[in-house]
Amino acid sequence: MSEASATQTKLDEKAKKQLLSQNTSYFILKEKWWDWGGGDIYDEKGLPIGKMHRKVISLRALTEVTEIDGALVFTINKKLVSIRASYVIKNPQGTVLGRTNRKILTLFRPKLWLEDEDGRKLLKAQGNFLGRDFKISDSKGSLKAKIGKSDFFNDLMFGGLFDFSDTYAVKILDPEYDKKLLLGFVIAIDNSIHDKK
Repeated sequence: MSEASATQTKLDEKAKKQLLSQNTSYFILKEKWWDWGGGDIYDEKGLPIGKMHRKVISLRALTEVTEIDGALVFTINKKLVSIRASYVIKNPQGTVLGRTNRKILTLFRPKLWLEDEDGRKLLKAQGNFLGRDFKISDSKGSLKAKIGKSDFFNDLMFGGLFDFSDTYAVKILDPEYDKKLLLGFVIAIDNSIHDKK
């Protein structure tokens, strides 16, 4: 193998491991430490591709999402003045990518949406009974992703009391859609529905 071929192979392998790679069709989010929002992000093969770092002393529940090497991909934080749980997703330069909102009167089948800065709906998430699973679609109703929470029984029976980690599986159905928005929306859904810290 020539030196140029070896270099290209290394670059291709690195691209495959990047958090927002075109090749990623699943995200597995594994939270740690009693639902505090920090943890690891894996691909469908169980390989680590990113991290979630929750700032412990932060009124806004700031979470930084990074590549495995620590490069910042985006942040997500809670809006302080809001009658319902609302989160803001920003790129590393601080530009708002989207804001989440939650429909208030949907206790058993939660519904959330992601809007741009002008209030246009980008994505909608409809949960099944008690918000264990969600389907994410765009403003035209085209399905973009599915989310499954794997420790639902523990949350239901023990209220998360003995839950040392949450695990979400996110299946990407549209590889062309902005994975940063999808991943940020999933973290916001978790924070809104399951995490009470």
